[in-house]
Amino acid sequence: MAADTLLFNITSFIAGLFLLEYGADKFIDHTAIVTKRVNVSPTLVGLLTCGAEREELIVIAVALAQKKPDLALGNLTGSSVANILGSFSLGLIFLGDGVVFDRSSKIYTGLLFLLTSVFLGFLLSAVNIDNLVLRWCFGVFLIVEFVVYAGSVAVMIYRGTLTAPEDDSDSESESDSESGINSSDNEESENDSEEEEDEEEEEEHRLTLLRHQKLPRPQPTQPKKRKESKKRIKPLRHHILRLVPGLAALLVSGYVLSHSAATIGQELSLSGTAVGTTILSLATTLPEKMVAIFSGMRKQPGIMIANTVGSNIFLVTLCGGVMLLAGGDLQRGDQGVLIVTNFEMSVMLIASILIAGVVMMGAKRWMGWVMLGMYVAFLGVEIHTGRRTADGD
Repeated sequence: MAADTLLFNITSFIAGLFLLEYGADKFIDHTAIVTKRVNVSPTLVGLLTCGAEREELIVIAVALAQKKPDLALGNLTGSSVANILGSFSLGLIFLGDGVVFDRSSKIYTGLLFLLTSVFLGFLLSAVNIDNLVLRWCFGVFLIVEFVVYAGSVAVMIYRGTLTAPEDDSDSESESDSESGINSSDNEESENDSEEEEDEEEEEEHRLTLLRHQKLPRPQPTQPKKRKESKKRIKPLRHHILRLVPGLAALLVSGYVLSHSAATIGQELSLSGTAVGTTILSLATTLPEKMVAIFSGMRKQPGIMIANTVGSNIFLVTLCGGVMLLAGGDLQRGDQGVLIVTNFEMSVMLIASILIAGVVMMGAKRWMGWVMLGMYVAFLGVEIHTGRRTADGD
């Protein structure tokens, strides 16, 4: 690799990381506020916003156009594993112990396991049964699944938006949601109350002097203005508009990181599948990892689970359907062997079972460490077998 090419990819990777951190920070903060304002579970909103794996779809489409189905399928399976064992595990570590996930999280993790099983079944059938029409039917079915999924989530978000709180504490809860992000507001309110009490005591003292010493009656004192630094509750559209650039930064950073990582991976003499399951999937799932970390730090388990589940449902439905419809060769040479191994598909299925189990039992920090260790082991096996396969070719 030429020195200037290496330098360009390294600088692009670093710039992408900075953009990634900015996007994740803004996205998490404003998503949390929006979901509280509209009375919607953060899980539902995140399933559509976090779960838009557009960078993976772009990478898969480009790889298929370049007649590299091994790179595309490797990225799909690797990203699916990375989202759970690599991203969700980091969120668990920062989230801590004793967190209980909501009902939406339990439903959609079960749905993820079902859709992952369907995708893997279609994938094996597409190789064992050499029928182009059947393969197209599988692809169309997966895309229809994605449309139904996206529509159902959108309907639930719409219904949740129209559901108003039953009591009159709307303004109080809205103020509390703001103070949860800026805790200093509560302190300022307490200081204002103390100032008002001091003013009342001072006024009583002046009236006492007026009665006993017959001082000239003072003019009514005006209450002091609240501190100018006290923040007003900003309208909902402000937070929605701030959420959009955060999401855009996540998508752009993922695109930049994936291209720089792919170039470096090819220079390491890895097979296309290994590049997709390791370096490329690591790069394209960095936004998910950052969102999971920030969600855990801010104690937002709903956004964290939606970040993972929504992304993987997008992968196994829309991205998987596009891959089957594209008609690329899913076999390695003329051996009738799938370009992804049984090991990779097994890990992908086991990961979907693990996340469902964690959501059902409740979050524990040690679970995150175990899952992260499994992901490191997965990467080690992939790099070892990928280099051996490339040498054999």
